[in-house]
Amino acid sequence: METILIPTDFSEAANNAVKYGVELAKYFDAKLVFVNAYPIPPANYESGTSFELLNSLKEASEQALESLKSHYPEHRIECFSEMGYPYDVIENAASKYNADLIVMGIVGEAGGLQKVIGSNAIHVARNLKVPCFIIPEEIVYHRIHKIAFACDYDTLEESTLLYVAKCFASICDVELEVVNVDNEEMNKQKLDTEKFIDEKLHTIKHTISVVNNDSISDGITEYLSKHSVDVLMLSPKKHNLFHYLFNENVTKELAFKVRLPLLTIH
Repeated sequence: METILIPTDFSEAANNAVKYGVELAKYFDAKLVFVNAYPIPPANYESGTSFELLNSLKEASEQALESLKSHYPEHRIECFSEMGYPYDVIENAASKYNADLIVMGIVGEAGGLQKVIGSNAIHVARNLKVPCFIIPEEIVYHRIHKIAFACDYDTLEESTLLYVAKCFASICDVELEVVNVDNEEMNKQKLDTEKFIDEKLHTIKHTISVVNNDSISDGITEYLSKHSVDVLMLSPKKHNLFHYLFNENVTKELAFKVRLPLLTIH
Protein backbone atom coordinates (compact mmCIF):
# COMPACT_ATOMS: atom_id res chain seq x y z
CA MET A 1 0.00 0.00 0.00
CA GLU A 2 1.95 3.00 -1.28
CA THR A 3 -0.54 5.72 -2.21
CA ILE A 4 -3.90 6.62 -0.66
CA LEU A 5 -6.12 9.10 -2.48
CA ILE A 6 -8.55 11.24 -0.47
CA PRO A 7 -11.02 13.38 -2.44
CA THR A 8 -12.44 16.29 -0.47
CA ASP A 9 -14.97 19.07 -0.83
CA PHE A 10 -13.93 20.36 2.63
CA SER A 11 -17.28 19.39 4.18
CA GLU A 12 -17.50 17.82 7.64
CA ALA A 13 -18.02 14.37 6.12
CA ALA A 14 -14.99 14.83 3.86
CA ASN A 15 -12.86 16.12 6.74
CA ASN A 16 -13.76 13.04 8.75
CA ALA A 17 -12.71 10.83 5.84
CA VAL A 18 -9.42 12.74 5.71
CA LYS A 19 -8.78 11.92 9.38
CA TYR A 20 -9.58 8.25 8.71
CA GLY A 21 -7.35 8.18 5.64
CA VAL A 22 -4.49 9.84 7.50
CA GLU A 23 -4.58 7.10 10.12
CA LEU A 24 -4.60 4.43 7.41
CA ALA A 25 -1.60 6.11 5.79
CA LYS A 26 0.18 6.11 9.13
CA TYR A 27 -0.45 2.39 9.53
CA PHE A 28 0.71 1.56 5.99
CA ASP A 29 3.43 4.24 5.85
CA ALA A 30 1.74 5.39 2.64
CA LYS A 31 1.81 8.66 0.75
CA LEU A 32 -1.41 10.70 0.74
CA VAL A 33 -2.91 12.66 -2.14
CA PHE A 34 -5.61 15.21 -1.31
CA VAL A 35 -7.89 15.81 -4.30
CA ASN A 36 -10.36 18.61 -4.96
CA ALA A 37 -12.58 19.11 -7.99
CA TYR A 38 -13.54 22.74 -8.39
CA PRO A 39 -16.68 23.51 -10.42
CA ILE A 40 -16.94 24.38 -14.07
CA PRO A 41 -18.40 27.92 -14.06
CA PRO A 42 -21.41 28.65 -16.23
CA ALA A 43 -20.42 30.45 -19.42
CA ASN A 44 -21.51 34.02 -19.99
CA TYR A 45 -22.84 33.91 -23.51
CA GLU A 46 -21.97 37.56 -24.12
CA SER A 47 -18.41 37.65 -22.81
CA GLY A 48 -17.60 34.01 -22.14
CA THR A 49 -16.12 32.75 -18.89
CA SER A 50 -13.42 35.16 -17.80
CA PHE A 51 -9.86 34.09 -17.20
CA GLU A 52 -10.00 35.92 -13.87
CA LEU A 53 -12.89 33.74 -12.66
CA LEU A 54 -11.19 30.51 -13.71
CA ASN A 55 -7.97 31.59 -12.06
CA SER A 56 -9.83 32.58 -8.89
CA LEU A 57 -11.51 29.17 -8.64
CA LYS A 58 -8.21 27.38 -9.20
CA GLU A 59 -6.40 29.45 -6.57
CA ALA A 60 -9.18 28.95 -4.02
CA SER A 61 -9.05 25.18 -4.51
CA GLU A 62 -5.25 25.03 -4.28
CA GLN A 63 -5.15 27.24 -1.18
CA ALA A 64 -7.81 25.15 0.56
CA LEU A 65 -5.87 21.96 -0.18
CA GLU A 66 -2.63 23.47 1.11
CA SER A 67 -4.41 24.62 4.25
CA LEU A 68 -5.72 21.10 4.81
CA LYS A 69 -2.26 19.68 4.18
CA SER A 70 -0.76 22.00 6.81
CA HIS A 71 -2.74 20.20 9.52
CA TYR A 72 -0.70 17.03 8.91
CA PRO A 73 2.96 18.14 8.65
CA GLU A 74 4.30 14.75 9.69
CA HIS A 75 2.85 13.00 6.62
CA ARG A 76 3.93 12.78 2.99
CA ILE A 77 1.12 14.61 1.19
CA GLU A 78 0.62 15.84 -2.35
CA CYS A 79 -2.30 17.94 -3.57
CA PHE A 80 -4.22 17.61 -6.82
CA SER A 81 -6.65 20.31 -7.92
CA GLU A 82 -8.55 20.27 -11.19
CA MET A 83 -11.64 21.82 -12.70
CA GLY A 84 -14.33 19.32 -13.63
CA TYR A 85 -16.87 16.86 -12.36
CA PRO A 86 -15.77 15.04 -9.19
CA TYR A 87 -15.71 11.57 -10.73
CA ASP A 88 -13.58 12.68 -13.68
CA VAL A 89 -11.11 14.53 -11.47
CA ILE A 90 -10.82 11.59 -9.06
CA GLU A 91 -10.26 9.22 -11.99
CA ASN A 92 -7.52 11.48 -13.37
CA ALA A 93 -5.83 11.74 -9.97
CA ALA A 94 -6.04 7.98 -9.37
CA SER A 95 -4.37 7.36 -12.72
CA LYS A 96 -1.69 10.03 -12.26
CA TYR A 97 -0.63 8.85 -8.82
CA ASN A 98 -1.32 5.13 -9.37
CA ALA A 99 -3.57 5.07 -6.30
CA ASP A 100 -3.79 1.85 -4.30
CA LEU A 101 -6.79 2.98 -2.24
CA ILE A 102 -9.39 5.75 -2.28
CA VAL A 103 -10.96 7.02 0.95
CA MET A 104 -14.18 9.02 0.67
CA GLY A 105 -16.71 10.35 3.14
CA ILE A 106 -20.48 10.13 2.86
CA VAL A 107 -23.25 12.07 4.53
CA GLY A 108 -25.74 10.09 6.57
CA GLU A 109 -28.73 10.54 8.81
CA ALA A 110 -28.63 9.28 12.38
CA GLY A 111 -25.22 7.82 11.63
CA GLY A 112 -26.32 5.67 8.73
CA LEU A 113 -26.07 5.37 4.98
CA GLN A 114 -29.24 7.22 4.10
CA LYS A 115 -27.91 9.62 1.49
CA VAL A 116 -25.35 7.59 -0.40
CA ILE A 117 -27.57 6.80 -3.40
CA GLY A 118 -26.22 8.62 -6.44
CA SER A 119 -23.41 10.20 -4.45
CA ASN A 120 -19.92 10.73 -5.75
CA ALA A 121 -18.59 8.10 -3.36
CA ILE A 122 -20.89 5.40 -4.70
CA HIS A 123 -20.22 6.39 -8.30
CA VAL A 124 -16.48 6.16 -7.69
CA ALA A 125 -16.80 2.83 -5.86
CA ARG A 126 -18.88 1.34 -8.65
CA ASN A 127 -16.83 2.50 -11.60
CA LEU A 128 -13.18 2.86 -10.63
CA LYS A 129 -11.26 -0.37 -10.24
CA VAL A 130 -9.35 0.98 -7.24
CA PRO A 131 -10.43 -0.32 -3.79
CA CYS A 132 -12.52 2.34 -2.09
CA PHE A 133 -13.17 2.97 1.60
CA ILE A 134 -16.53 4.72 2.13
CA ILE A 135 -16.57 6.35 5.55
CA PRO A 136 -19.87 7.40 7.21
CA GLU A 137 -19.44 10.82 8.77
CA GLU A 138 -19.64 9.69 12.41
CA ILE A 139 -17.02 6.93 12.10
CA VAL A 140 -13.78 7.42 14.03
CA TYR A 141 -10.72 5.41 13.00
CA HIS A 142 -9.54 2.55 15.15
CA ARG A 143 -7.21 -0.29 14.37
CA ILE A 144 -8.87 -2.80 12.04
CA HIS A 145 -8.90 -6.36 13.38
CA LYS A 146 -11.75 -8.05 11.51
CA ILE A 147 -13.24 -7.53 8.06
CA ALA A 148 -16.58 -9.09 7.09
CA PHE A 149 -16.53 -9.96 3.40
CA ALA A 150 -20.15 -10.16 2.22
CA CYS A 151 -20.23 -12.18 -0.97
CA ASP A 152 -22.42 -14.12 -3.37
CA TYR A 153 -21.65 -17.84 -3.39
CA ASP A 154 -23.15 -18.21 -6.87
CA THR A 155 -20.41 -16.13 -8.54
CA LEU A 156 -17.49 -16.36 -6.12
CA GLU A 157 -15.61 -19.20 -7.80
CA GLU A 158 -15.82 -17.47 -11.20
CA SER A 159 -14.27 -14.21 -10.02
CA THR A 160 -11.01 -12.93 -8.53
CA LEU A 161 -12.80 -11.32 -5.59
CA LEU A 162 -11.72 -13.90 -3.05
CA TYR A 163 -8.09 -13.44 -4.07
CA VAL A 164 -8.39 -9.64 -3.74
CA ALA A 165 -10.12 -9.97 -0.36
CA LYS A 166 -7.39 -12.32 0.82
CA CYS A 167 -4.66 -9.91 -0.33
CA PHE A 168 -6.29 -6.99 1.45
CA ALA A 169 -6.78 -8.98 4.66
CA SER A 170 -3.16 -10.11 4.49
CA ILE A 171 -1.85 -6.57 3.96
CA CYS A 172 -3.95 -5.30 6.86
CA ASP A 173 -3.04 -8.32 9.00
CA VAL A 174 -6.68 -8.94 9.93
CA GLU A 175 -9.11 -11.82 10.22
CA LEU A 176 -11.44 -12.24 7.25
CA GLU A 177 -15.01 -13.35 7.91
CA VAL A 178 -16.70 -14.56 4.72
CA VAL A 179 -20.48 -14.03 4.91
CA ASN A 180 -23.22 -15.22 2.57
CA VAL A 181 -26.91 -14.37 3.02
CA ASP A 182 -29.19 -17.03 1.57
CA ASN A 183 -32.68 -18.42 2.09
CA GLU A 184 -32.01 -21.90 0.70
CA GLU A 185 -30.89 -25.07 2.44
CA MET A 186 -27.26 -26.14 2.32
CA ASN A 187 -26.52 -28.30 -0.74
CA LYS A 188 -23.52 -29.88 -2.44
CA GLN A 189 -22.79 -26.80 -4.53
CA LYS A 190 -22.61 -24.61 -1.44
CA LEU A 191 -20.49 -27.15 0.39
CA ASP A 192 -18.13 -27.20 -2.59
CA THR A 193 -17.97 -23.39 -2.53
CA GLU A 194 -17.08 -23.40 1.16
CA LYS A 195 -14.36 -25.97 0.48
CA PHE A 196 -13.08 -23.70 -2.30
CA ILE A 197 -13.03 -20.74 0.11
CA ASP A 198 -11.12 -22.70 2.76
CA GLU A 199 -8.54 -23.80 0.20
CA LYS A 200 -8.00 -20.27 -1.11
CA LEU A 201 -7.80 -18.68 2.35
CA HIS A 202 -5.78 -21.35 4.14
CA THR A 203 -2.82 -18.99 4.70
CA ILE A 204 -4.84 -16.38 6.63
CA LYS A 205 -7.14 -16.47 9.63
CA HIS A 206 -10.71 -16.72 8.41
CA THR A 207 -14.22 -17.94 9.15
CA ILE A 208 -17.20 -18.79 6.93
CA SER A 209 -20.79 -18.00 7.83
CA VAL A 210 -24.08 -18.52 6.00
CA VAL A 211 -27.02 -16.47 7.26
CA ASN A 212 -30.43 -17.90 6.43
CA ASN A 213 -32.68 -14.96 5.68
CA ASP A 214 -34.98 -13.85 2.86
CA SER A 215 -33.82 -10.25 3.24
CA ILE A 216 -30.24 -9.28 2.48
CA SER A 217 -30.41 -6.21 4.72
CA ASP A 218 -31.88 -8.19 7.61
CA GLY A 219 -29.34 -10.96 7.08
CA ILE A 220 -26.42 -8.52 7.17
CA THR A 221 -27.67 -6.68 10.22
CA GLU A 222 -28.39 -10.00 11.94
CA TYR A 223 -24.84 -11.13 11.31
CA LEU A 224 -23.27 -7.81 12.36
CA SER A 225 -25.34 -7.73 15.54
CA LYS A 226 -23.81 -11.04 16.61
CA HIS A 227 -20.24 -10.51 15.41
CA SER A 228 -17.81 -7.73 16.17
CA VAL A 229 -16.28 -6.54 12.90
CA ASP A 230 -14.57 -3.30 11.94
CA VAL A 231 -15.21 -3.07 8.19
CA LEU A 232 -17.82 -4.44 5.77
CA MET A 233 -16.18 -5.46 2.48
CA LEU A 234 -18.14 -6.11 -0.70
CA SER A 235 -17.96 -5.83 -4.47
CA PRO A 236 -19.87 -3.18 -6.43
CA LYS A 237 -20.31 -5.41 -9.49
CA LYS A 238 -23.80 -5.68 -10.90
CA HIS A 239 -26.25 -8.24 -9.51
CA ASN A 240 -24.42 -8.87 -6.26
CA LEU A 241 -24.74 -7.58 -2.73
CA PHE A 242 -23.62 -4.03 -3.49
CA HIS A 243 -26.45 -3.68 -6.00
CA TYR A 244 -28.96 -4.62 -3.30
CA LEU A 245 -27.32 -2.59 -0.56
CA PHE A 246 -27.69 0.58 -2.57
CA ASN A 247 -31.14 -0.14 -3.78
CA GLU A 248 -33.17 2.64 -2.19
CA ASN A 249 -35.44 0.46 -0.07
CA VAL A 250 -32.62 -1.73 1.24
CA THR A 251 -30.46 1.29 2.00
CA LYS A 252 -33.25 2.87 4.02
CA GLU A 253 -33.50 -0.32 6.05
CA LEU A 254 -29.75 -0.34 6.65
CA ALA A 255 -29.48 3.38 7.28
CA PHE A 256 -30.02 3.20 11.00
CA LYS A 257 -28.39 -0.18 11.55
CA VAL A 258 -25.05 -0.38 9.75
CA ARG A 259 -22.45 1.98 11.17
CA LEU A 260 -19.30 0.64 9.60
CA PRO A 261 -16.83 1.74 6.96
CA LEU A 262 -17.53 0.02 3.64
CA LEU A 263 -14.62 -1.28 1.59
CA THR A 264 -15.36 -2.01 -2.06
CA ILE A 265 -13.15 -4.27 -4.16
CA HIS A 266 -13.19 -5.46 -7.77
